[in-house]
Amino acid sequence: MTLRAQLKTARLRLRPVAALDEAAALAHLNDLAISGWLSRVPVPYTAADFQQFLTEIAYPGETFAVEDATGFVGILGAGFELGYWFAPAAHGKGYATEAARAVLAMQFAHDESTVAAGYFLGNTRSARVLAKLGFVETGRSLKHCRALGQDRAHVDLLLTRDQFIAALPIEARSARLTYRALQALDAPALHAIVSHWDVTRQLGPKWPWPAEMAFTETRTTPYAGAGFAWGIFLGPDLIGTVAVTEGELGYMLAPAAWGKGYAHEACQTALARAFGDGLTQIHAGVWADNLASQGLLERLGFHRTGENTATSNCRPDPSPGYDYSLTPAEWQRA
Repeated sequence: MTLRAQLKTARLRLRPVAALDEAAALAHLNDLAISGWLSRVPVPYTAADFQQFLTEIAYPGETFAVEDATGFVGILGAGFELGYWFAPAAHGKGYATEAARAVLAMQFAHDESTVAAGYFLGNTRSARVLAKLGFVETGRSLKHCRALGQDRAHVDLLLTRDQFIAALPIEARSARLTYRALQALDAPALHAIVSHWDVTRQLGPKWPWPAEMAFTETRTTPYAGAGFAWGIFLGPDLIGTVAVTEGELGYMLAPAAWGKGYAHEACQTALARAFGDGLTQIHAGVWADNLASQGLLERLGFHRTGENTATSNCRPDPSPGYDYSLTPAEWQRA
């Protein structure tokens, strides 16, 4: 896996820092309400300071300008140490946590080394963000704040890959399984699943065969459309995925997890979430030779609504399939 220069999250776009960011950086970093909580930023912060940052520090794949729907909102960088600042208008929206999760997930997929961070005592906003990410306090020190020209009490933190994974938000639980949005660090485990011919041949038309890691990586970002997509976890291990996107149920499991009722358990959990969100009908599709999935859908209450013929990367010749549909009442009866 390689570090990517651009990332997308549910609400944000992370891209390389560019010359066009200079005006925003000068406007915000000359505000002591921001720079007074940073250690390395001088005040006054000049165009020369930004140029030095752009050319010597802001490496693509490690340092990102963060944008929301309105445009530039801040800068975040990782590597050996996580650091960030956001414009006041972006405070309180969870942007720092969302952006940092994406960058750290990519980094831990590439390198399992610990990541340092810290905050000046009194910076409760950063304290909350770093706690959500899983950082653990390792000590306290005095650290120089260039903007204020003084040493300040500083809380020192470290984050391991395991701590980061443990802090990722669990979106649902069932009797034996947990569910959360996939992250970049899940790509190797997901790739191992879709590298099985028996798995991929039952998926839709987009999945390549043989499996391509570059494509798998594109499927390990939080879903931003209508609905949700979850990884299915048995303890710490990814064993499959389940999703209801644009009103359609989809799922897959690693072959080692077949025959244990995990697919039924995961689909029940996903359907409860989808109908709870207000959907009045959910669709599903299945290849005609996938008898196991047909049986699962019917046990869940789905009824067959039609037949179709389609192709996929694993099925270059037209293959028959079936369409299914489910209403909340049908699901409750089942």
